[in-house]
Amino acid sequence: MICALALGPAASAAPAASGRIDTAMDAIMTQGEARPLAALVAMRLHKGQVAYSYHGGFARLGDTGSIPAGTDTLFRIASVSKVVTTIGLMELVEQGRVSLDADASEYLGFGLRNPDFADVPITVRMLLNHTSTIVDADRYTLPPEQKVADLFGPAHQPGRPDYHFAHDGGHRPGTWFEYCNLCYGLIGTIIERVSGERFDHYQQTHVLGPLGIDGGYNIAELRHPERLATLYRDLPGGYVAQVDTQPPQGWSPAQLSTYVIGSNGTAFSPQGGLRISVAGLARLARFMQGGGTLDGRRLLSAHDVRQMETPTWQYDGHNGACPYPIASYGLGMIQLTGQPDPNGRPGVPYRGYHGDLRGHLGDAYGLHSGFWYETANGDAFVFAAAGYPDEDAVTPGAYSSFTRVEEQIFTTLAGAIP
Repeated sequence: MICALALGPAASAAPAASGRIDTAMDAIMTQGEARPLAALVAMRLHKGQVAYSYHGGFARLGDTGSIPAGTDTLFRIASVSKVVTTIGLMELVEQGRVSLDADASEYLGFGLRNPDFADVPITVRMLLNHTSTIVDADRYTLPPEQKVADLFGPAHQPGRPDYHFAHDGGHRPGTWFEYCNLCYGLIGTIIERVSGERFDHYQQTHVLGPLGIDGGYNIAELRHPERLATLYRDLPGGYVAQVDTQPPQGWSPAQLSTYVIGSNGTAFSPQGGLRISVAGLARLARFMQGGGTLDGRRLLSAHDVRQMETPTWQYDGHNGACPYPIASYGLGMIQLTGQPDPNGRPGVPYRGYHGDLRGHLGDAYGLHSGFWYETANGDAFVFAAAGYPDEDAVTPGAYSSFTRVEEQIFTTLAGAIP
């Protein structure tokens, strides 16, 4: 479906926010790309509290008008999902039920080895930090009736587009960074096999519910489907819906009724399928800033939060390749160090940055999202910007591997605090 722009921007600022910041956010909304974005929702936290909030554009278009985007709008937040998936796994690590440095095969129930390095175990840690030598290849999600083990079976041979291992690069597992969504489908499968719970239910029961965060990994079981945003791409003829149209369509009850827990965590998109609001991202930031505790409820120890945040891979000029602004990666977490990434651009969100932001970016279906926080001063930058053009038409950033819109959002939110 192709739709024309139907709703202009509207700001919703905290009382202390200046008109100057609102005006700058309006300009990003309407001028950051060649044509206006479909939606832009953003929050800035300072000292652990929301210091500025903005929402503009629409969550979705319909025959009778448009639904405005707001801070409670649920976006398919893309790879920011990896942070929340990792929190779920780290609960099992803290309970002693998963070891980060154990062979992932022990938890998956099938042998997981790069045939080029058949004697080298691929560990859980390698899955989390993208150094496993597993690659996405032709796909990284499967329907519920299929098994994730089948992606690594003998029918998949080197040189074919469906071969899910890096081949002929000479990179031993654990030494080379290559961003991999499929690895998080494997993490979801591990969570299922260890916990005995279906991934989407586990995340709801053990992570999202306890944190008071609305949303989930299964679009068919959202508590508030009316809050769901449709994600659009801005194409020459107008906005084209990409995913999450109304009414929400997920796996059918018949498909899920025969699903075997622990066979295929990819079905629930642990790598990018979380629907969450910007307000929910703000709560998630406060949880991380609180060392695993939010509103008096502890899910993780401060030690395990630090394990997530601590870089386990850092770019040294010849140990990885990545199209994103990633020069340092922990467990499901990026650290913006300011050092050059594999694109040769500094990992800085705004000019003059000398901070310690950690978190993750998201990029899918015409949406770019950000979840970034610092602990020392309680600062956080969280946002969802939807309605980007096709990737080859996106305006690049001026000084980083972020897009121009992302640089402008960071810069404006940084200026919201005197």
